[in-house]
Amino acid sequence: MAAITSVELEGFRCFEKLRVDGLARVNLIVGANNSGKTVLLEAIEAVVSSESPSCLFRASMERGEFRRRKESEETGVELDPRHWFHGHRLARGASFKIHATGGGDRELSISRHIVDAPKVSGAPRPFSAGEIVLWTETPYELQFDLSEDGWLDIGSPSKLGTAGLRLQPPVGFVTTDRLSPRELAPLWTNVVLTPGEQHTVEALRLIEPAIERIAISNGDETIAKVLLRGAEEPVPLGTLGEGVSRILTVALHLALTRGGFLFIDEIENGLHWSVMPKIWRFLVETALARDVQVFATTHSKDWLEGLARLHREHPALAAQVSVHRLEAGRETSVRFDASRITEYVEMELEAR
Repeated sequence: MAAITSVELEGFRCFEKLRVDGLARVNLIVGANNSGKTVLLEAIEAVVSSESPSCLFRASMERGEFRRRKESEETGVELDPRHWFHGHRLARGASFKIHATGGGDRELSISRHIVDAPKVSGAPRPFSAGEIVLWTETPYELQFDLSEDGWLDIGSPSKLGTAGLRLQPPVGFVTTDRLSPRELAPLWTNVVLTPGEQHTVEALRLIEPAIERIAISNGDETIAKVLLRGAEEPVPLGTLGEGVSRILTVALHLALTRGGFLFIDEIENGLHWSVMPKIWRFLVETALARDVQVFATTHSKDWLEGLARLHREHPALAAQVSVHRLEAGRETSVRFDASRITEYVEMELEAR
């Protein structure tokens, strides 16, 4: 996998323009509320997903930008694509562009425009608001019909959450929500009896050292259970707390995005400050071993302090990390490497 080194946004969601340079193996995105941290993740997810629109659909579902399909017996939803565009306007000629560079001569770009609906002789199209056209630098084009009031029908959204994992290279996105056993089950099924299974268990032991095994059964009632050292019977995963569930979700996605990209929104969720240094080491070592480029957001100063400790104890690993701060109204991010973060932490300055 050729990692991307820079990304440029134009007209995408809250960004009129933004450029982020100096992307590394592991990237931490920081900034105040509503500075666009999650939007940046979604933009990079979109561009590395190349010709698949599933990531944009997934993000819209996650943000609640949808409605149930009207007057239909079929299960499905419609998305409101106005929110993909800066200013939330879907006027004629509206467009956005996401451009990423990396891996030598590797470049990807995605644009979406609203155009007039073409008139097809003898085959009237069932819409009048136009269509959304997607294209990349390769000779490839996708067209999505819009309803008369400008909504986009995507059918059933049931598989959007894992659609990126089926791409080549694979793309994973860990949201802020805690996954249920039913959502964890398909991830576990693809990891069990592979080297990723043992790596996942080792990750869980960062939070609870007594964990011996984990099992997720996917029958009439999906149940996730964990066997603790010395125990005769397993206990439900949920009894071990939010931290175990969070690191399980991250570890499974790391196992399933080998040679690809992983995005983690608010990585600190459910994790105590005391485990941050261990998780930093696990994250960087696994990203290197599995050739995954990682992008994560955080509000937590604990994560910066954990990175500073990683720099003091394992400088070679910390050198694989870059921190990018977003500021409202600024068209370029502010980049810090681990050594600078260490200086800020030691001086008790605010790098977020």
